[in-house]
Amino acid sequence: MSKEKTFLVNKMSSDYQLRPATMDDIAFMMRLEKENFAQLPEVWVLFDEARQKDQYEHFFRPNHVSIIEYKSHPIGAVSIITRRKDIFIVYLYLLPEFHDSGIDVSLIKEVLEQAKQEQKPVITCMFKAEQWEKSICNRLGFTIFNEYELRWRVKWNPP
Repeated sequence: MSKEKTFLVNKMSSDYQLRPATMDDIAFMMRLEKENFAQLPEVWVLFDEARQKDQYEHFFRPNHVSIIEYKSHPIGAVSIITRRKDIFIVYLYLLPEFHDSGIDVSLIKEVLEQAKQEQKPVITCMFKAEQWEKSICNRLGFTIFNEYELRWRVKWNPP
């Protein structure tokens, strides 16, 4: 059995807070993905709302997700799993109007700090077309270690 654990579930700062996701968040999660994918033509053509709804209804695991709130309104979601050999950022989505808020960078820096303390690499995937993600990953020291048709798999190694 895997010893995976999630973290960042109840983080609070002056700018935002995280709360555990519930099954009631499925509609928001679908909206979040739809609004983010709509900005990526290469990904948007593959987006199927009916399939997405079915996936969420059958496979959504709220215990692995935190909803990011700003002024008590949901603005994003993050799923981060600490595994035996690494920390995996499954996803970090923000509504497009919050892409330049710094919330994403703040959350990732917190993950990197934990990874540094545990001497574990941090791994995530990002869409090649997503300049916002690419800029953040480059700035924070992630490097590409695997390439797929639409995505890169990137890694940060602790010093």
